[in-house]
Amino acid sequence: MNNIIPIIKYTVKENIRHKIFYVLVLFAVAIIGADILFGVLAGDEQVRLLLDVGLGAIEVFGLLVSIFVAVTLILEEVESKTIYLLLSRPLRRIDYILGRYFGMILTVIIGLVIMVVLHLTFLIIIGWDVQLVYFIAVFGIILKIILISTVALFFSLFSTSAVASIVFTIFFWILGHFGTELKFLSSKITNIFLKILLKIFFYITPNFQFMNFRDRLDMGSFSLTMPVIYTVVYSGVCIILCSILFSRKEF
Repeated sequence: MNNIIPIIKYTVKENIRHKIFYVLVLFAVAIIGADILFGVLAGDEQVRLLLDVGLGAIEVFGLLVSIFVAVTLILEEVESKTIYLLLSRPLRRIDYILGRYFGMILTVIIGLVIMVVLHLTFLIIIGWDVQLVYFIAVFGIILKIILISTVALFFSLFSTSAVASIVFTIFFWILGHFGTELKFLSSKITNIFLKILLKIFFYITPNFQFMNFRDRLDMGSFSLTMPVIYTVVYSGVCIILCSILFSRKEF
């Protein structure tokens, strides 16, 4: 932990200073501000519109922040050669990966908290009573962002191209929202190759539908335990794969 904590602090400071991080947060603020205008135009549906579109904006821009932070996390240090200085010290590679990973997650959560606070402020201003279901929905978004951040980190180590890492991550993000559809298609397709391919994608892509709490709040009570366990296990496997890939790189 003596090695991991300083790396976490360094990662958070590095990412918060980055101009693009602020651009994404400010852009999200602009979108949420635009929601107020659309809410006014919607009349009685003002609160509902601002609530739904605002949560959607938080998720989308949380995704953008997480992808940017995760993909550039190690690639920039490799390109600038600073990673050689870090690894020349008595620092285990697994400690470096864990420190960078937790620093990345903390950075993304800070960005999400900023957007949530601003969104809640807008909602309270127009007279909405704060409800627990809102925070449950936000918690689901946080779980999804943690998952996609881990996937993005894996692809940044798997590929040496930032563009390829972003494309692969977005591809997994899209597939992860269609897990049920993939499973249904695999049961209907007769072609063995396509059936196996769809099943592989179904099992290796994160199931983001599992964390869509805001779409299931009207269905009554549901368990948060399994989504949390799923997130921890999936992220843990990705981190193990990341450490294996990182250990095989020649620095």
